[in-house]
Amino acid sequence: VKVLRSMRPIKLEDVVLGQYKNHTRGGVVYPAYVDDKTVPKDSLTPTFAAAALFIDNARWDGVPFLMKAGKALHNKRAEIRVQFRHVPGNLYKRNFGADLDRATNELVIRVQPDEAIYLKINNKVPGLGMKLDRSNLNLHYAAKYSKEIPDAYERLLLDAIEGERRLFIRSDEL
Repeated sequence: VKVLRSMRPIKLEDVVLGQYKNHTRGGVVYPAYVDDKTVPKDSLTPTFAAAALFIDNARWDGVPFLMKAGKALHNKRAEIRVQFRHVPGNLYKRNFGADLDRATNELVIRVQPDEAIYLKINNKVPGLGMKLDRSNLNLHYAAKYSKEIPDAYERLLLDAIEGERRLFIRSDEL
C-alpha cells in the first residue's frame, strides 16, 4: 500500500494511446478496428495504451514502470519485464554483428500463457576473442514440471471458494 500511495500521478506526456489499423503480416491481412461491423467508421476509441509510471520513494526514484495493453495484438501475454540499466561503453569490438551494445540485460517473468521466468543476458563468447552473444537462462514451467499447471483463473476461483485471500487485494489497496 505504501508503494501504491507513493505512485506519482500520471501525466499526459507519459501516456500513448492508439487504435489498430489494417495491415498485412506474413501474408495474412488483418482488418482495422473500424472495419468491425459493430464499430462506427469514425470511432476514435483507443485499442492500445502504454504508460510510464513512477514511484516517488528512495528505492524506485527515476525508475520507469512501463505498462502496455492492447486489443488484437499478435501475441497474447501477460508478463513483467525488468530491464537493467545499460552500462555505457563497449569493451568488446564493435563488429560482432548484432547491435548488442544497445541491448540491455533483462529479467522476464511471464504470467501467461506458458508461465516462465527467464533472464536475457549479454555474455562474452568463450575463447580468446572479444565477442558478445545474447543468451537466455530459462525456467519454463511446462517443460520442467510434467503435471498439469492450472491457469490463473482456475487458481483464483479455487482460492475464492476456499476463502484464501493472499491473491486478492485488500480494501486499502483499491
